[in-house]
Amino acid sequence: MLSRSQKQIIHPFHIGLSTGPVFFLVFLCLLLVPPAYSRSSPQVVAKVNGMPIYRSDISCALEAFLVRQGPAQKELSQDGKPPAPDNDRALRRLIDIELLYQEGLKQSFPGLDEEVERRYRMELARIGGKERLSAALSCINMDIRDLKKNIFRNLVINHYLDKAVYSRIHVSPAEIEPFYSANLEMYRVARAAHVNQIFIRVKTWKDKSEVHSALSRARLIHNEAEKGSDFASLARKYSQDPAAGATAGDMGLIQEGNLHNSIEKIIFSLPEGGISPPVETRGGFRIFKVVSYRPSAYRPLNEVRDEIVAKLRRKKARAMISELVEVLRSKAKIEIMGK
Repeated sequence: MLSRSQKQIIHPFHIGLSTGPVFFLVFLCLLLVPPAYSRSSPQVVAKVNGMPIYRSDISCALEAFLVRQGPAQKELSQDGKPPAPDNDRALRRLIDIELLYQEGLKQSFPGLDEEVERRYRMELARIGGKERLSAALSCINMDIRDLKKNIFRNLVINHYLDKAVYSRIHVSPAEIEPFYSANLEMYRVARAAHVNQIFIRVKTWKDKSEVHSALSRARLIHNEAEKGSDFASLARKYSQDPAAGATAGDMGLIQEGNLHNSIEKIIFSLPEGGISPPVETRGGFRIFKVVSYRPSAYRPLNEVRDEIVAKLRRKKARAMISELVEVLRSKAKIEIMGK
């Protein structure tokens, strides 16, 4: 079975990234655990008040880092690439987590055992029963007892951070408006077009006669629309979109940046009331009409107030957790092997 440290390494990169307790996400975390460990002679790389951290724990932490980076990672290094994971940084994070856990164990959190059981039951229901849960855990050499230990560990850290950090964070009204003014571009809403469409289906693009027939039909409809026929009536009469009868081809507001580039370019080049020629799209030809535009604007402060509070809380939480960990480090006995 896994070592104590290996079994309890589940989410080393969640600490300090939440606006409240560091919520426990079992099966995301399971994906971050390496499939195999060196069980015969695990290499200890550090000790925190006598508790070991293993080389394999660093591998797990680095894999967690890479999964959290994902394709949407926007923080780039000077060469334009995402920052590479670093063994020393990962080890430092593992030591921080162990310190938080050890300090959390000194606190009193009534009902913790019941909360562990409740979280376990929730996960059991989510995955579809004990048999499926056991099978999933066995893939990473864990069992239900190990899982409950992980839940317990996460909850201890969560409750400790809630008590020591999150419950003490206050964002005053005086902080909100300056942040909004300084970061106004974060709250810009792109312009949007209210669009109607008529869709003429092409069952197979390989059949040239069918494609020609569909395009000819779309062109005739387009000509009718250009001559002044009511577009909504044409959509109800001719559009092969299943919803056309009820919606008259109304697509609602489409925000710039949310469509395929080629289609978006056509739509947003039209004036209000403008009608596009038949456009080849997946599944057939479409004729678009721009009913009206909604210009780009900034979301009002009242609408984004809660988002700003959350951002400021995260910023304060990161600073407070950093300070807390430094205090814990100053009181702890930390041994780094080989140094």
